[in-house]
Amino acid sequence: MKRILLSILLIGVATPCFAKAYYAGKKEMIQKAEVIAIVNITKVQETEKKGNHWTYRQKVLGTVERCLKGNAKGEIEIYGMETFICAQCRYEAGRFILFLRREKGFWVGSNWHLGIRSIAKDQVQWFKGGENRFEMMGTPLADVVDEIGAVVKEQKKGTPNKPDAGDGK
Repeated sequence: MKRILLSILLIGVATPCFAKAYYAGKKEMIQKAEVIAIVNITKVQETEKKGNHWTYRQKVLGTVERCLKGNAKGEIEIYGMETFICAQCRYEAGRFILFLRREKGFWVGSNWHLGIRSIAKDQVQWFKGGENRFEMMGTPLADVVDEIGAVVKEQKKGTPNKPDAGDGK
């Protein structure tokens, strides 16, 4: 009888637990990405690829124009549109600065949609000042590349004689 009452009590006071996405600030996003690259996405298609925590429902193919951190060149395959409803990486054709990490041996976005920065006419939709996480503004591509390079250089300086593993350390 005590178990039944306890069960009813627990069910009555139980509240749902919802996951929330964490969005890294600009500097942390740069530090944690394994690869940061300027990529021309040429093909977007539906797929079902199981990751560690959710399924990816989008596969994109692109060409790496320039790698700003880590090691990526030539053709690249990236997965997005996670089944995690709070935040996703949704890709489309075009030119972007992409922040990427490896999951189960394949590339996925790092820092959700914030790790997909569109480039149009050499202007990047980039963070508006400091560690603002959500307001973006058009910024010259060269300035964004320089800013990313400075953070990567600072990160490497903090770990002398250690190759950049892209793990944020």
